[in-house]
Amino acid sequence: MNKKEALKIYHDHIERIKAYHLVLATADFDSSTIAPKKGSAYRNRMLSIVQGEAFPIQTDPVLVEAIDYLNSIELDEKTKREISLAKKDIEEMLCFTKEEVMEFALVQMNAHDAWLEAKQKNDYSIFEPHLLRLIELTKQRTLKKKPDAKVYDTLLDDYQEGMNMKKYDAFFKMIRKELVPLIRKVGKKQDLIDDSFIFRHYPIEKQERFSKDLQKYLGFDGSWGYMGVSEHPFTNAFSRNDVRITTNYDEYNVIGSIYSIIHETGHAFYEHQLDPAYDSYMKLSDMSSGMHESQSRFLENYLGRRKAFFTTLYPKLQKLFPENLGDVTLDAFSKAVNVSRCSLIRTDADELTYPVHILIRYEIEKMIFNDEIDLHDLPEIWNQKYKEYLGVDVPDEASGILQDIHWSLAYFGYFPTYALGSAIGAQIFHQMNKEMDVDGCLARGDFKALTGYLKQHIQKYGNLYDYDTILRNATGEPFDPRYYTDYLKDKYRKLYEL
Repeated sequence: MNKKEALKIYHDHIERIKAYHLVLATADFDSSTIAPKKGSAYRNRMLSIVQGEAFPIQTDPVLVEAIDYLNSIELDEKTKREISLAKKDIEEMLCFTKEEVMEFALVQMNAHDAWLEAKQKNDYSIFEPHLLRLIELTKQRTLKKKPDAKVYDTLLDDYQEGMNMKKYDAFFKMIRKELVPLIRKVGKKQDLIDDSFIFRHYPIEKQERFSKDLQKYLGFDGSWGYMGVSEHPFTNAFSRNDVRITTNYDEYNVIGSIYSIIHETGHAFYEHQLDPAYDSYMKLSDMSSGMHESQSRFLENYLGRRKAFFTTLYPKLQKLFPENLGDVTLDAFSKAVNVSRCSLIRTDADELTYPVHILIRYEIEKMIFNDEIDLHDLPEIWNQKYKEYLGVDVPDEASGILQDIHWSLAYFGYFPTYALGSAIGAQIFHQMNKEMDVDGCLARGDFKALTGYLKQHIQKYGNLYDYDTILRNATGEPFDPRYYTDYLKDKYRKLYEL
């Protein structure tokens, strides 16, 4: 075998693998948006078979030999990184059989359906057996991949290369120390800012009309992007020029859909603005969750919650809802979308309390995978954590342990990347502010200049480098979470006159 032959084998295989991924991604998007619920059991069985059919291609001995050969010779930077990541991926896949892959896929899809039903019926007992089975299988699979490592360390590394419990413990210790006292001080000044108008009645059909203005402002272009509606907003990238997002509308919370659209558009731009050369690769476009969340949280918070963001958008929102917003000034609206209040729902949480929602999930997942709790006690533990950290009582299971989709998909280890991504975003925002007039761009509707900056400094690199290297190149410094805590402390001290 020579280099040319090995590369041909590799690219031929990944083309076939990507074809299966496209089929699965399309079916997944449809299942979460437009597919009839009664067809889910049949779809899940068929899709588990599709996953099984892809497995022999993904683990073909000819592909393994080609990857091993390529890993042993000199390659250009992009190909070397691609092959290195592919080798790690295939070594992990070889730990399983086709039957095990099919079983896990079926359990996962059935668990998602059970979660959706449980949330809608406010009945955790519907989801619990599926969750416990997913946890059991996840432990088994993780130990097969890395028998000598701690299970949760492996899961954390799966979503953010190089991260583990020791690093996250230090990160969340800083969050607790720096932010929890401020949250308590802000809690004593809840009457300072009025946000009651946010929660008046906003007909969904009018919200949908505003979402079109919002997408146009953001530059979410229908030629490469599409938006649907689902129970839990998400982004699914079929290719660089076929990125689909969803939102969810609440007729008594006008900003819920607005910020979910902005958040998911951040994910969408990361996929769309990759280097076109990556189209012939696979792993280079498989960005870490922490980096992905840095881009979604960046648009959602560091840009989307600034007063200047609504300079041109707010008059359009007022025109749609004059009975609710006609006498509300832009300044008042801008303050309202930044109100900090200890609350139940992570996706609706403000910037200041948001990382505490993630801390709670991190601590629970640690207990799960370190075998420190009785898994039947999970709802009670969830409720206790919310009372301990945020001082709120959880009134029902739908707004408690059932609120997030992630565990139904076996995304254990993903949650911490939301807080990590938020912290990464703060450092990027600090540098962007030094290099360009952010508020000026927002106020005149030049959002393209800001997404262009992100493309040039972050997004075009995809997974070519780890997150710390990307940050060093973009900001001149290694990752420093103090940018995050300093940003939040400065913002909320000013907002609440502390």
